[in-house]
Amino acid sequence: LVDSDPDGMAIMATYKYGSMAQAHENAKLNAPSIQWLGLRTSDVVKGMDPQGEDALIPLSVRDRKKALAMLSGNPIFAEDGPEPGWRAELQQMLMLNLKAEIEVLYGREGGINAWIDRKLKRLP
Repeated sequence: LVDSDPDGMAIMATYKYGSMAQAHENAKLNAPSIQWLGLRTSDVVKGMDPQGEDALIPLSVRDRKKALAMLSGNPIFAEDGPEPGWRAELQQMLMLNLKAEIEVLYGREGGINAWIDRKLKRLP
């Protein structure tokens, strides 16, 4: 369960595939069966009041640099990498110049608990 931003996606990738800096330890530390439950841009954009208090947040310069670095230098997010959906999500963030934090779900109908329940029901 991660934020819809480059940092959240980097955290998710590290849990699933391990750390590029600690590659020699990855076999002991990663969780290859992990699934993405976290917030996606499409989850937030649907039904959003752009002027509301739960509005999306513009990407910072740092966010943009991180996303571009992930797309160009991380094999997980590569064009032929193992997670094409993750790559597409990063690209969508960059194109829309938007990110969102999990807290945006607190104000939605049913709050974060209802959102998590709906997401869990859709997992294979």
